[in-house]
Amino acid sequence: MNGDWEYQMEVLTKRKKIIEISETIDKVLYEWYSERGREVPNWKRNTNHEQWWINYLNELKDNEI
Repeated sequence: MNGDWEYQMEVLTKRKKIIEISETIDKVLYEWYSERGREVPNWKRNTNHEQWWINYLNELKDNEI
């Protein structure tokens, strides 16, 4: 029984760390884009990450011209 409890705690600890890292990345990206006056891209909502990236790069290209 003790092994199960230890395993569950290990899994929860790893999940917590992943969430903390994700929140840190979100914060840093928001700050970076905001400081440059750009809209923060929302790639988390789009499940087709490849297409999102293509669209995003095309938008950047269009904005530079």
